[in-house]
Amino acid sequence: MSKLKRIAVLLVALLVAMIIVSFVVGSVVNMIVPPSEASSTDKIVEDIGGDNVLTATLDGCLKLSEDNIADGSFKTRLGQELSWRNAKNISYVDTYGNHGYMIVWKGDSSDYPSLSDNSKGIYISDSLESMKGECFLWHPSQNNAVYGIIVNTDEVVCTEHELLYDILGLNITEFPPTYQQTSYSTSYSDGSSHYHTVVPDRYTLSRTDPGAYYDHYEYGDNYAIDDYLESEGYD
Repeated sequence: MSKLKRIAVLLVALLVAMIIVSFVVGSVVNMIVPPSEASSTDKIVEDIGGDNVLTATLDGCLKLSEDNIADGSFKTRLGQELSWRNAKNISYVDTYGNHGYMIVWKGDSSDYPSLSDNSKGIYISDSLESMKGECFLWHPSQNNAVYGIIVNTDEVVCTEHELLYDILGLNITEFPPTYQQTSYSTSYSDGSSHYHTVVPDRYTLSRTDPGAYYDHYEYGDNYAIDDYLESEGYD
C-alpha cells in the first residue's frame, strides 16, 4: 500500500473515531446535564394504560425522566378526594425552558365508585386544590378501568381546554368542559357539575332543543345560530 493510501485510510479512521466519540460524549452529557429547553419538533406521546384508549400528546416538549411512583391522593377544587393507582410520573421541559410533569395511570374501576356507577361512562375534569394542576379521570363504558392524568402547572400553563382537546385530543361535543364552560352541558343528579356524560354542543342544541339553547345562551351570543333560529320562527 502506498504512503498516500495509508494516510487516506488513517484520516478516514480518525474521522469515524471522532464521530463515535462525539456521539458518546453528547449522549453522556445529555444524561448528566439535561437540555435546558425543547425544540419545536420535540413531542411526548404517552398511551395511558397501554391499550390505545386514552393518549396524551405534548407537542414541543422533551421528556426528561419517567418513573413509577407510589399510590397517592389529591384534592380537586370542588373538594373531591381522589387518588392515582399504579401511576408513573413523566417530567419534561418545553420550548421556553419551563419544567413540568404529568402523572398518568390506569386503575381498576372498583377503586373509583363515583365513576363506576354509570353504564354510559362518566368523567371528571377539574383543577386541583392540593397542588397547581389540572386533572382528568374517565371511566369508559366499554371496560372496567379508570384512566387518569394530572398535568402540573407550576411553570407550564395548561387550561382545562388545553388538557381535554390539545393534550388528550378529545371531542368537545362528547367531552364538554365542566368549569371553563364554552358549551351547554348537563350533570348527574348527585349535584356535582363535574360529573358529565355526552351532551350536545351549541350548534346541535340549537337544532334539537331551541328552547334549551335560549335558556342557556343570551340572544346575539352566536349570530350564525341566532339567524338560523330566527329563520325557523324563534325570536
